[in-house]
Amino acid sequence: MTISLDPRSFLRIPFIYTSYKKLVGGYGARKLFVKNIVRAKPNQKILDIGCGPGDILDFLPEVNYFGFDLDENYIKKAKSKYQDKGKFTCSGITDFTLPDPGTFDIVIASGIVHHLNNQEAKKLFKTAKKALKPKGRFITLDGCFIKKQNLISYLLLKLDRGLFIRKKMNMKPLPMNHFKM
Repeated sequence: MTISLDPRSFLRIPFIYTSYKKLVGGYGARKLFVKNIVRAKPNQKILDIGCGPGDILDFLPEVNYFGFDLDENYIKKAKSKYQDKGKFTCSGITDFTLPDPGTFDIVIASGIVHHLNNQEAKKLFKTAKKALKPKGRFITLDGCFIKKQNLISYLLLKLDRGLFIRKKMNMKPLPMNHFKM
C-alpha cells in the first residue's frame, strides 16, 4: 500500500469523503441535484458512472440502480450500505462492460469527467449513449474553469483530486459526437 502525504489522498476513505462532502455543502447540493435535475421516477433503470460510495441512493426513489467506480473502497462501502438497493461493480470507464445496452432510463456522470483524460471522457460519453433507451436522459455535472470565476470556486477546483479540470471551451466539445446540447 502506498502512503501519500497529500491530504487529498484521505478522500479515498469513504467515511472521510462523505463527511467532507457534507461539510462543504455537497451533500445538500446532491439532494437538490437529484430532486431538480435527475427527477427519477420509481422503477426507472439508472446507470451511475463514477458512483463513489453510492450516496446518491439516499435521495432516489426505489429504482433499478447500477453504479460503477474505479475505487474499490467506495464500491465495498456502497455494497455494505445499500446491499439490495443497487448493484455495484469496481471498474474504470476503459474496461467497463455495459450490462444491458439500450435499457437505461437515466445515465448519470456527476463529478467524474475532470478525473478523465480526453480519450477516457469520450469513452464515457460513448458508453452513456449506448446505455440509454431511445428517450433516455444523460445527466452530467462537472466543474470547469470559467472567465471571472469567483475565488472559492477556483480554489476548490485547484485543490480537487481530478487531474483533468478543463476550461469551459475545452469541455463543451467532448460529448458532441454522441449528444446534442
